[in-house]
Amino acid sequence: MQPITVALNNLAGSYVVEWNVQMGGALLAALPPLLMCVFLGRYFMRGLTAGSLKG
Repeated sequence: MQPITVALNNLAGSYVVEWNVQMGGALLAALPPLLMCVFLGRYFMRGLTAGSLKG
């Protein structure tokens, strides 16, 4: 088990760069936070505005 950033770094080769493998790994790493932002964005904004000071 390793963090996703370490796994993405391990995809890089020494001499040959396989861009398709690196971009695929980056896409898979970015999907969960992107989906959370899309589907739970309104709750995030509601929580931010609920804690703000009203003067």
